[in-house]
Amino acid sequence: MNLLMSMDAILLERLGSMHLVLLHLPIGFVVAAAMLELSKWWRPLVDGTIYQRRLLAMNAMASLSTAGAGLVLASTGKYPAETLEWHRWAGVVCAGLAAAAWLAQVRGRAVVARAALAALLAATLVTGHLGATLTHGPEVVNFWISARSGDPVKPVQSPGIASRADSSGVFEKEILPVLDRSCIECHGPDKAKGRLRLDSRAAALAGGRSGRLAIVPEKPEESELLRRVRLPREDDEAMPFGDYPSLSVEEIASVEKWIAAGATWR
Repeated sequence: MNLLMSMDAILLERLGSMHLVLLHLPIGFVVAAAMLELSKWWRPLVDGTIYQRRLLAMNAMASLSTAGAGLVLASTGKYPAETLEWHRWAGVVCAGLAAAAWLAQVRGRAVVARAALAALLAATLVTGHLGATLTHGPEVVNFWISARSGDPVKPVQSPGIASRADSSGVFEKEILPVLDRSCIECHGPDKAKGRLRLDSRAAALAGGRSGRLAIVPEKPEESELLRRVRLPREDDEAMPFGDYPSLSVEEIASVEKWIAAGATWR
């Protein structure tokens, strides 16, 4: 029974993961359809209606498939509930508007077709924004804030935290378990949300997209990491992000003491 449940969970996750592949299709189709609509305004003698109709038909099919896969992915419980709920309903609305825009275009009523296309484009932007927030965290939209150097922080290759830790040190006993459990999945070599990695000291001290340093040795009051883990769960900037459990009071105290002592990695 446990084996069957495990296989079902794996199959569910793989089907849901198709959402991350399919979601780019409706975005491309609706942008192309909108560009064709603009071209008809600029050059009225050029009729791209047939191509626009085909694009919207493909967009409707892609949107329905993307929404279906997204609903499956949402059931895995790996994303923060509140933002997920908004994204889920936005995706359903987007799929409905995709079908409506195609039908309006087929029926040939220009005013209704343009209104439906505009609504679909707006819904696509909102849905995409919510999806980016889910996968990359709330700071994904702060693109106007650069890092201190003015350049994107490049990922730092590291053989891993464990290989750098002293087996008898405070870091390995108290800090490493916290980072492994609550931070590395989102801020590690496989996924660096907000361009922040916490799998090596060099990467952690470099900071991320926001420009605020996650760890400032000997200055816990200036360390963004400590500020984030102290925030209440309902705060959008609270870490760990989503449904990951908060750090305990003892763990936060250990992190603060570790940073104050210089944030050594061994």
